[in-house]
Amino acid sequence: MIINAMNRNNPILTSFPLFDSAANGRLTWQEGNKGIREVMLNILLTRPGERLMRPEFGAGLLDYIHHPNNETTRALIADAAQRALARWEPRVTLEEVNVTRDPQRLSHVNLSIRYRLELTQIAPGDPVHAFVDLFAWLTETVIYRANRIPERQRRAFLNLLQIPLRPARPARGIVCIDASGSEAQLPLLLRSETTLNAGQVAFSTVGELQATPLELQLLVKHKLDTRALAAEGISLEQLHSQYGWQSGGEPIAFRPMTLVPGRDPITTMGTADGCLYLALALNKPKLIDQRDKVLQQLAGIMLNIGLAPQSEIDGDVATTLAPRRLQWELAWWPDADKPKEVTYLPLEVVADSSQGGRRAGVARLRLPRNAAMLILPEGLDPQFAGVEDTPPEPPASLSPRQLLFWLRLRCADDDLELGYIGVNAVDVEGVGIARDLIVGSGTGQPDQSITLPRTDIDEGSIQIEVEEQRQFLPWQLVSHFAGSAPDDRVFTLDPNSGTVRFGDGIRGMRPAAHARIRAPYYRYGGGSSGNLPAGSIKEVTGGGGKLKLRHEWPTRGGVDRESVAAAEQRIPAFLGHRDRAVTGDDFSQLALDNPLRTVARANAIPGFFPGASLTAVRRNVPGVVSLFILPPLDPAVGVAPRPTAGMIREVYEYLSARTLIGTELYVLSPQYQPVSIALSIEVTDPATEQQTFRAVEEALLHYLWPLPPHGPRGAGWPLKRAVEINELRTQAGRVNGVEAVNGLRLFYQDLVSQEWIELTSGKIPLTDYQLPQLMAVAIQPGEDDKPAPPRGFAPGATRATLAGGKRVVLVPVIPDIC
Repeated sequence: MIINAMNRNNPILTSFPLFDSAANGRLTWQEGNKGIREVMLNILLTRPGERLMRPEFGAGLLDYIHHPNNETTRALIADAAQRALARWEPRVTLEEVNVTRDPQRLSHVNLSIRYRLELTQIAPGDPVHAFVDLFAWLTETVIYRANRIPERQRRAFLNLLQIPLRPARPARGIVCIDASGSEAQLPLLLRSETTLNAGQVAFSTVGELQATPLELQLLVKHKLDTRALAAEGISLEQLHSQYGWQSGGEPIAFRPMTLVPGRDPITTMGTADGCLYLALALNKPKLIDQRDKVLQQLAGIMLNIGLAPQSEIDGDVATTLAPRRLQWELAWWPDADKPKEVTYLPLEVVADSSQGGRRAGVARLRLPRNAAMLILPEGLDPQFAGVEDTPPEPPASLSPRQLLFWLRLRCADDDLELGYIGVNAVDVEGVGIARDLIVGSGTGQPDQSITLPRTDIDEGSIQIEVEEQRQFLPWQLVSHFAGSAPDDRVFTLDPNSGTVRFGDGIRGMRPAAHARIRAPYYRYGGGSSGNLPAGSIKEVTGGGGKLKLRHEWPTRGGVDRESVAAAEQRIPAFLGHRDRAVTGDDFSQLALDNPLRTVARANAIPGFFPGASLTAVRRNVPGVVSLFILPPLDPAVGVAPRPTAGMIREVYEYLSARTLIGTELYVLSPQYQPVSIALSIEVTDPATEQQTFRAVEEALLHYLWPLPPHGPRGAGWPLKRAVEINELRTQAGRVNGVEAVNGLRLFYQDLVSQEWIELTSGKIPLTDYQLPQLMAVAIQPGEDDKPAPPRGFAPGATRATLAGGKRVVLVPVIPDIC
């Protein structure tokens, strides 16, 4: 028996498969990344139960061999692989697991895993500690000395470094191109780099587009709270009775709301289910008679959906972020006779240039090849439209049978916020395309130069050919002629002026006399002139009458080429590295100023190490910084500003690129301590008693609110500050119209047992990662020193009894409008 003695910090493993022995007859051993890859392969191919001593080991991917190669199977494979690797291989952190269909072999799938190696635990006294400390000290020393160099000397020094000027950057955006014909037949595919008419500014498409006769209506299920229901004269008991779920479910009321892209903010915040519903309908009512033919044409095509955020992120920053995962689903009714039973099928996202809605771009979705899956059921009572998972009631502007199918869009780990969404979209850039231009003829002289008809040339796209023996041969672009031989066909380019220069016959070949010089292809343009408002791009050049262009979102991001004076202004920041995080204030300020997400509050705690959870905190750990962030939110009882997983990830990605070596960064959400308050108050004027009560509730809410300009000192409730009864009594007594505060009771919820407890005296202590959350306020008039506690937020109430153990059911509330 061969026993493998494994070091926990640096394991050495046998190669996989086991019988791949070395030439000397011994088993082979693998170390480093190759060993980890083989261990991962072992985990993926092992079926659970194969190892007698550890039957739960393995992912069991071989069990999917005879399954159909569809989206569901590929999702199951990815989930099994991710779960098994996360459990059995702690030395790596999985970043992405993708399973795609093999384009060459339809019965095969490709499993791609992107991961990063975790730094192994270092034992005390390991030399790695010394190296990390050394390089951290050297980095701090260099930055300290660089910041002490006078501005004038920096400028003189960096001018010698020949910092290149930034070229012009083209504006980007999206336009929608619809099929405007009156027939069901779809127009031809619109090719990439099609020219668009935008006046004096050149624009061209990026990517292909299949124009369709579809229009998009966007709806959400806007959640209604108890106050909104009361204003409508509706109670939860009435909803129970109306929808017949007195014992089976807890109704959550919503109202279907239609959003106009480009005018209304598009967000899932405040919705009942966190979803956007896209109603795809015929853009012309006269096509209703050809509805079935249109569905047959749409089956299996690539549907382009354009997305744009409300505020555009800088292009350089956006490209460094991981794409946000959006879930696109098709509403499908397996049984047309049961319109309430809907199933959502995930759609294949072929490409997404918007990076999940982070920037203006297009998501290319593959529709099912079976047209029957796009057919909607008929006869659904509008009263039940939107109940549970069904789509909401279609807008009244759509004629009967004009609606074709529904799509649902959601983001699992974040609230989705967009500025625009549209169908039949294609990416556009503020650049022109030049093709097959004769730009000059050879002179046979050394150092010949010619000027292209356009300036601001894209260096990566330029192609130059010179005629030799009645045929054009391609020449190669180089940065300079040093090292070029006399017979090398090379040229240089000044992209700003559009000047092409050839060699002198010693360094680079000279074009022969009278030889024609041709530019088969190049891209030109860019700059701030491409930043146009909506409606500026008019039509497709040569599109005919079958295409109609809609420009409903402005183009952004165009930047002119940099001047020398502008480049000099970058010198101090280039050398000083001021966009960095060193102190705790640096982390907080960079988080507040980040261009990705709006952060309303950021508190950095040096040495705070959260461990596996906030309850396993270690403090004063060298090299560790924890940053607590909060999003903006208006004060309200029962809610608290909590950052989403997407917000935490994006702020971490932004700050980690600006963190010094040797610093371990954590971006966290604070833990909230639920509290409730009961008061008995005497007012000066009984006629304004209810207004005074609301003012007292608002004063207590603002006092305990964690965001500025509220809180005890206008900066939000501080971390670690205890909640005291006397402070709350003082705040209530300061409200205009309050004669006396006769009684005040404070309750808090135990975070472990979830039980509510009354604070008899003193204060509620909070740790340095906790903030209070006001859940309820009960105010009664009189002199009672023991006022009644808020219902459901007092001793004896728990979360389980509040929920009642019932399932949540979404029910629509349609206003009565004559």
